[in-house]
Amino acid sequence: MSNLKQNLDRRTFLSQSAAAIAGSSALAQNALSYGKILGANDRIALCHVGVGSRGSELDLIVSKVAPTHNVEMNAVCDLWSMNRDKAVATNTKYYNRAPRAFQHIEDVLADKDIDAVILSTPDFSHSPLLKMTADAGKDAYVEKPMGDVLEEAKAARDAVLKNNRIVQVGTQHRSEPYQQAAHDLIQTGALGDVSKVEIVWNYHGPRWRGRKETKLIREQDTDWRKFLLNKPYRPFDPQIYCEFRLYKEFSSGIPDQWMSHAIDLVHWFMNDNFSAFGRVARRRFCMA
Repeated sequence: MSNLKQNLDRRTFLSQSAAAIAGSSALAQNALSYGKILGANDRIALCHVGVGSRGSELDLIVSKVAPTHNVEMNAVCDLWSMNRDKAVATNTKYYNRAPRAFQHIEDVLADKDIDAVILSTPDFSHSPLLKMTADAGKDAYVEKPMGDVLEEAKAARDAVLKNNRIVQVGTQHRSEPYQQAAHDLIQTGALGDVSKVEIVWNYHGPRWRGRKETKLIREQDTDWRKFLLNKPYRPFDPQIYCEFRLYKEFSSGIPDQWMSHAIDLVHWFMNDNFSAFGRVARRRFCMA
């Protein structure tokens, strides 16, 4: 199969997967059936890196589009043995055979049988791991935010452009029907000249709610230093491991989590692009 055919198929898979993330039940019926054209040897081999609670949702989504896009989750990767074991069991159920299990992404990226990766690791690791993925010549779907350190985000962007990779960032609200309806209405000019946008995002619940995983994880069952990645070393802390979003050293808080979605919608509604990415970058990055 030519590189062009591979790129077209992967691009379609990535873009259609974003619609599935938004909960579209019709995706599997309406997606382009490249699987009917391509042979078994041309099946796109995926590895899911970071298979915690969010990761389990993504595994389900991929399994729903896999038959029509000729893809398969051939491998899973997670630092924590419990997450790896769960991911192996889950994907065995979806594909009737067990995926290979990796602890470290370096081994995944060195494997020539893996075509693309899904990155749903902790947020602070998105940019560094995306850069590694692009430099290894693999395409990727990466959960939002793509990065929370500007220098790291730029480095990841540059690596994607340099290596001509296909990357999709999971700002999936663009795929929701009501957001699409709002976008289409605004595009008609019904609101006239928009001079101000206010964003309200309501949530009723405790942020410091605790997770059962903090009582389950043990340092010997994971790789704490690899988890920290480029952060300064500190003693093992299960609370940080499972609830990194609550610590300023590992997250930008609510702007990181929710405003990234809201700002993305404003850019989309207003036809306003990310000037920092440049025209070429906007062609390369497929926003969901």
